[in-house]
Amino acid sequence: MFRKINLRLALLLASSTFILPSVVESKLVFAHYMVGTVDANTDHAKQDIDGAIKVGFDAFALNVGNPGADWAKSTAQQLFDYASDKSFKLFFSFDFYGNSDISQHQALFAQFKDHPAHLKYGPDDLPVVSSYSGGGAGPDTWKNFKTANNVYLIPNPEADGNYYSNPSAFFESWSDAVDGVFSWETAWPDTSDTPVNVSSTKDEAVKSAADAAGKAYMMGLSSLQYKHCCGDSWYRAGETNLPERMEQILSLSPEFTEVITWNDAGESHYIGPCWAEGLTPEILQYGNSDSNPHTGWQPLISSFITAFKSNSTTLTPPSGTSFAGALWYRAVLKSCSTDVPRGSGAAVDALNYAVVLPEGSTGLSIRVTSGGKEVATQSVGPGLNYNLVASMVTGAQKIELVDADGNVVAAANGKVDVSDAPTDGFCNYNYYVVGLE
Repeated sequence: MFRKINLRLALLLASSTFILPSVVESKLVFAHYMVGTVDANTDHAKQDIDGAIKVGFDAFALNVGNPGADWAKSTAQQLFDYASDKSFKLFFSFDFYGNSDISQHQALFAQFKDHPAHLKYGPDDLPVVSSYSGGGAGPDTWKNFKTANNVYLIPNPEADGNYYSNPSAFFESWSDAVDGVFSWETAWPDTSDTPVNVSSTKDEAVKSAADAAGKAYMMGLSSLQYKHCCGDSWYRAGETNLPERMEQILSLSPEFTEVITWNDAGESHYIGPCWAEGLTPEILQYGNSDSNPHTGWQPLISSFITAFKSNSTTLTPPSGTSFAGALWYRAVLKSCSTDVPRGSGAAVDALNYAVVLPEGSTGLSIRVTSGGKEVATQSVGPGLNYNLVASMVTGAQKIELVDADGNVVAAANGKVDVSDAPTDGFCNYNYYVVGLE
């Protein structure tokens, strides 16, 4: 089992609550939402919001890379209209990779900042704004934006050279420009040629400096990164990244968490549906949520959200259920050698699982089957249990939750067999995810 409990850090965090001022009023969890074309003649916007509410999210962070496009305005309007009478909210995450002109993002934000569905936060109940990238714009640009628009600002300024290397110096420069900061890249390990686990070391340093400066901190929670389009292809380890990161976030206890993402098919870390009308054929070859569903992760994330908001480090199944869990695996072995992504050396031929059980659970185990053969049986208990079983072979994949008498309590049966051959001319490193039922 991959359990990392840092007692020294826990003690430091516990003692810090008596020293540091509270910088926010309550914990919130967002899902990063890629704004693309959503057909107004469908109920796709409704399905997205209803689905996010069911998981337990507070808001979508609307990633907009082309704020002047009619399709971006249409999708934003559909989402805001449907959320008007709901507790679920929306806010903008300016995508500086897509468009580095903050004035164009500001123009779209201005259309919706007073909308009843726009998230407001902080002691002055201000509209929330975040970003993807934007550190290169510098603190003065962000300060001017914040002052002119009177917002609660949580950007992603990692591009500033001091952000990770000297966080205290960063906050000295940026203190008047932000209410908090969002770290994106720490949600996964770096691209690697060998297996590697995600680390929270950089988060710990930035959060410590943010606490000292009286600023909020937002950590990213994600599963994997896999991209095979747009002239590039890379993989950042996704074996047990999701549950490992959950434990790190619960240990550090930041003010906000943002799940990366609800619907980014292009980087494969979606947990909801990815609507085909907004995607290119190239992306749909590997990032199709119909053929590679990821919704099986949602009950795990729901359990995480409940723990995070209650300041607990122990996950429990969603209300009304006796377990939550999922199996996930790549449908291709590493022996597939046609057009593999950078970082493929970090991948493991493994069946990955996580299961959350209630307090008092005893005598239970996870039985793992690959290619029709039982490859592992591992004991599980109350809270979050997870592992990778590096014995995956071609064929069908399955996990079963088994009681002490050998009875199957629940199972996750993969509907996609593992192969060692490429599909559509490349080795697809996206995951197939199936929930425990």
